[in-house]
Amino acid sequence: MTESAGASGAVSLDPDRDHTFDQLAALAELVAQRGLETLVEPVPGLTIGDLPTALAAVKHVARQDFRLLIDTMHLVRSGSGPTDLAALDPHLIGYAQISDTTLAPRTDNYAEEAMYERMIPGQGELPLSGILAELPSDIVIGLEIPQRSLALDGVQPAERLRPSIEATRALLAAVSL
Repeated sequence: MTESAGASGAVSLDPDRDHTFDQLAALAELVAQRGLETLVEPVPGLTIGDLPTALAAVKHVARQDFRLLIDTMHLVRSGSGPTDLAALDPHLIGYAQISDTTLAPRTDNYAEEAMYERMIPGQGELPLSGILAELPSDIVIGLEIPQRSLALDGVQPAERLRPSIEATRALLAAVSL
């Protein structure tokens, strides 16, 4: 693991893959100058939309401080899963974001679902236990579980977050056994 004070996440909206890779290399250099590492997040529908493309970016950038951000929703919806993570050098994974969802999109707008309506871990169909079992044990795991509909219904932040924290703790405990 690189010695750094933190990390900077990156996605690209530039449709040119080669240009995206070059720009990520330039970004990684600037971020490293500030003692941080860069994490690239594959997101379906974007230039780096899946794990193989993200790995190609990592190879292109060729820096120890340029690694993957694994988001469980994006990982599975782009066609990868626990087996794909198991095949990776664990150092390539720098951070993970946990949420749950169905295997098939719940709306016609992927970005809308990803940004505003994810499910509590264990309430959807993602192979979360398998994914968690394959993640390196020394990385930070965060929750990305936006639930705008509950917020609009007046459910307070602590009330929205508590079930997700409890469910994630239970999943992590089960994987650690």
